[in-house]
Amino acid sequence: MRKIIFDLDGTLLFLSDKWLEMGDDLASKYQTDIPVKELFYVISQVEKDNPDKYITKEFLIDYINSKLPLGLGQRELEMLLEEYAKIPLLDVDAVKNTLSYLSDKYDLVAYTNWFTDNQILRLKLNGLDGYFKKVFGWDVLPTKPSKKGLDEIMGGDDVKDYVFVGDSIEMDLELPDSIGMETILLNRKNIIQDKYREIRNISELEGLL
Repeated sequence: MRKIIFDLDGTLLFLSDKWLEMGDDLASKYQTDIPVKELFYVISQVEKDNPDKYITKEFLIDYINSKLPLGLGQRELEMLLEEYAKIPLLDVDAVKNTLSYLSDKYDLVAYTNWFTDNQILRLKLNGLDGYFKKVFGWDVLPTKPSKKGLDEIMGGDDVKDYVFVGDSIEMDLELPDSIGMETILLNRKNIIQDKYREIRNISELEGLL
């Protein structure tokens, strides 16, 4: 059976605007002020700055505090992760329909930029976890894009047995494409490109694969 590797955030999982309110919620619950928008920007740079690294919570805390003067500690990070996993997602029904269709024909794998347990929790809370054979976060595999990580996912299988679906060329598709893996770009950001096969809506995968 062929296998599809999905990036999750931005490709399958779309946060509602509720994430922008997380800072107020955290301040109210835990008497701590976290600038959520700036914090998530910093977290988004971890993979870029640390390719091939396994990310621990301790490393992430040190990384965040080196970029933002938050004094973020284990307690604050844990509550942030918990709140983040519970943010409502958009388009859940459409994603579920597509995954239901694809999981009958392919093994589905997630290689994602977050801690594994938190992403699994998000998938469970939205009824999406049962479609995936495996979920790999940056604490289980080196941060993507990583050849080491892709090699571990494939486990000696033929690269031609895999398709990588993501919404970023640099962070998702360039590496698998370079090793001969089929790639598909979810082009919701209207990127001007003519190299990668693309879709504009995740449901289009049903007719493309």
